[in-house]
Amino acid sequence: MDTTVAKGLAVLEALARADGPVRLADLAQQLGLQKSNVHRLLQTLVALGFAAQEPGTSRYLPTLKLWELGVGVLQAHPARRAAAPFLQELHRATAETVSLTVLDGDEVLYLEKLLSPRPLRFSTRPGSRAPAAMTASGKAMLAQLDDPRPMLERSTAKWSQARDLDVEALLAELEQVRREGYAVSEGGWTPGLVGIAAAIPAGEGPQAAITVSGPIERISEAKREQIVEAVLNACARIGEASGPL
Repeated sequence: MDTTVAKGLAVLEALARADGPVRLADLAQQLGLQKSNVHRLLQTLVALGFAAQEPGTSRYLPTLKLWELGVGVLQAHPARRAAAPFLQELHRATAETVSLTVLDGDEVLYLEKLLSPRPLRFSTRPGSRAPAAMTASGKAMLAQLDDPRPMLERSTAKWSQARDLDVEALLAELEQVRREGYAVSEGGWTPGLVGIAAAIPAGEGPQAAITVSGPIERISEAKREQIVEAVLNACARIGEASGPL
C-alpha cells in the first residue's frame, strides 16, 4: 500500500467528517502525523481542488468536489438505482420516513432517506453509519447471513452503544427475522423511534434493505401491519424488476 496516498486520503476523510474548518495542528494530532507532513498533504489537496483554506484563518475545510464525486457514485449504485422509484411510492403510502441502507462490514451505510412530512430528529442521514445489530435494516440483512455471530460480536466490541447487547438473544431474533422476512427495531439506535425493515433480494448475501420508521406513539398495531406489508411488497417488487442486486 502506498503510504503517501493512504495519509492523503486519511487527511481528506478527517476534513470531510469534521463539523467545520480544522486547524493544521488539530489534524496532525488527530491522525498522529507530523505537522510538516500534514501541511504538505493539505497543500496538495488544495492544489487539486479537494480542500481549501478558510479566508482569514489558518483552518482547512473540504470543497464541494467531494460532494460532486459522491453524488456520481451514489447515482450509479445498483441498489439506489433499482430502489429509487419504489422508495418514493413507499414514502407516499406510509407518510413516514423511508431509508435505503447497505451492509458494509459490521455497519449499515445510509444511501437515501426520505423524511416524513412530520419528521422527528433523526441521528442518521445519507452518508452516516450505524451498527447493524442496532438497526432494523441491519438485522434484516444480518438474518440473511449463514453465520452472523462474528459480525454481532465485533459490533458489541466496537460500538459503546452496543456493548450491552445480548448476542445470543440477537441470534434468536435473527432466526425469527429469517422466518418472517422482516425486522423491527424499537428505540435501538434512535430512541423514541420504531423501524420496520426488509432486505432486498440479493444474488450472493445481503446487499441492501429498506426501512420505514416513525415515532413509537404514532405506529399503532394496525399501522405496523400496514408498514410490514408495504415494505415486503416493495422489496419483492424491486427484486422482480431488477433481479438480484
